[in-house]
Amino acid sequence: MKNLVNFETHYILILLAMIPSFIIAFIIYKRDKIEKEPILLLIKLFIFGILSSGVALFFEIYLEKLLPFLDNNDNFDIIVRSFFLVALVEEFVKWFFMYVFCWTKEDFNYTYDSIVYAVFVSLGFATVENIVAALANNNNVLLLIRRSLLTVPAHAFFAISSGYYFGLAKKFDSRHWIKRKNKYLALSILVPILIHGLFDSLLLLYDKVPLILIIAFAIYLLISSVSKVIYVSKNSKKIKDTN
Repeated sequence: MKNLVNFETHYILILLAMIPSFIIAFIIYKRDKIEKEPILLLIKLFIFGILSSGVALFFEIYLEKLLPFLDNNDNFDIIVRSFFLVALVEEFVKWFFMYVFCWTKEDFNYTYDSIVYAVFVSLGFATVENIVAALANNNNVLLLIRRSLLTVPAHAFFAISSGYYFGLAKKFDSRHWIKRKNKYLALSILVPILIHGLFDSLLLLYDKVPLILIIAFAIYLLISSVSKVIYVSKNSKKIKDTN
């Protein structure tokens, strides 16, 4: 009976851990006003996001061994870890999966599509993180709630910034404006790394930085992300090759 109760508890926690991702995915999908992406494609991207979490974990463990001098209690080391061990690895891996799978897709024909792609990959990643965190911390419901309200949306915010620039890169690529394409392609990976690193740094240094700073940055990410989604979904442009 005890094992049955534990199984049911795990099952409920897993469902709760997945709910925030499904809500955000639904909102992003509904904002695709012109030509919605195929459901099968979105499922594949979500699965790629799940796979990317395993790849990122592998590289993080490997880099951890290469950087044994890092001390979680030192402010500078926390910042280095946040930017280079976590943000750089996780955002690059998610971006790489999106680039390899989506860049040449025929379905990638509107500028809003890249925001959808980036968010679905990121939510697959965030969902696994959420489930593992909940189960690894003795079914800590409060931790799950905190991550669901903060960490999962944050991953979506990072993805929205990536998808925003990724779509611009695709648009300029179709026009053969190589310099602008390369510029926005670079921004599609650099911007999420920077905001992810800053986000993690502020959270890990919460007892050493003003709370208002953390709140202000969280509000900025929310407003900036919502604004991008609304603007691009309303003004999504057809991506055409000029040849």
